[in-house]
Amino acid sequence: MRRRNLYLLLFTLAPACTALNQKDAFLDAVPRVAAPVSNVIFTDDFENGLGQWSQTSGSWNVSNASGVSGNYVQTGTSATPATFSIATVNNLNLTGRTNCLLEYDVRFLIKGVSGVSASVMFDTTTVGTFKDTSGLNDITSSTAFVHRKAPLPNNGYGRLSFVTTVTNDTTGFADLRIDNVSVTCNNSASATVIVVDENLNSSAASWSLQSPWAWTAGVGYGGTAALYSPVGTTGGSGNGGNWLATFLPTINLTNRFGCRLDFYHSLAAAGNNCLYLEMNGSKIWALCGASSAGNISTYLTAFEGVSSNTLAYRCLDANVSGGGSITCLVDEIKLTCQQ
Repeated sequence: MRRRNLYLLLFTLAPACTALNQKDAFLDAVPRVAAPVSNVIFTDDFENGLGQWSQTSGSWNVSNASGVSGNYVQTGTSATPATFSIATVNNLNLTGRTNCLLEYDVRFLIKGVSGVSASVMFDTTTVGTFKDTSGLNDITSSTAFVHRKAPLPNNGYGRLSFVTTVTNDTTGFADLRIDNVSVTCNNSASATVIVVDENLNSSAASWSLQSPWAWTAGVGYGGTAALYSPVGTTGGSGNGGNWLATFLPTINLTNRFGCRLDFYHSLAAAGNNCLYLEMNGSKIWALCGASSAGNISTYLTAFEGVSSNTLAYRCLDANVSGGGSITCLVDEIKLTCQQ
């Protein structure tokens, strides 16, 4: 009887063992899936200080002001010309990753003095500019932090840095405050949108031109038409002149980022005569007292998120006492953004 029960037990267990062995064999044959790769490459809200950053030039400070949630980092200042730069301690490795995005909160007041600037770099590539060294008006976010984004290069490798240049600590400073920095990858792909595309080959219908600005054939890039302000009865005559070429539709940069303006310019100027690029009445690029021609590319980081921006070029004859002259030309104007 005992032997019969043993046989019955073995008969019952045999199929179960066979099934377990088959299950194990199946699982062993299934390809192993690698652990998921985190899309978060870097993040810092500065609540633990500057441990993830190197102060590569000048002294930066961790601050905490009323009305702001937690710590932020703030650029230093100097009584003499100086550069302030803070960069991640470690290189950020974006190899094999796509659609990488830098996000940060920023408050800025970059003074309108030649030589003062503020920008954002990834390795040696500029990915954001609040004001370049030629701008001649204050660029500010007022007293509020605003959110900014910038696309980073696919397969990029390098340190993230924020950089300011100053001339003095009164009229020539750059107050740049940064918080909540993050770099993520494998985001949904953004779309490149062309916001302004003015090759001016056929007309200047989208422009308001103060004479002597005029749409002129044969003078632009590659011999095409362009916006042109020639030397005439006012230029260099001693009367002086201050003329605008204004793009008529206001420019909506709401929910757009990584915005960059490219244009071709040509200038022949003496003395204090200048060609300016203006956004919302602020001179964000300037060239004075020189003969120059070429392509300009500048980020519009400070104006992103704003629903109504005004773009204009100003040709200034400042020689009211005579003895100077100026010709201004702009062409191939293109503004592109991500959204």
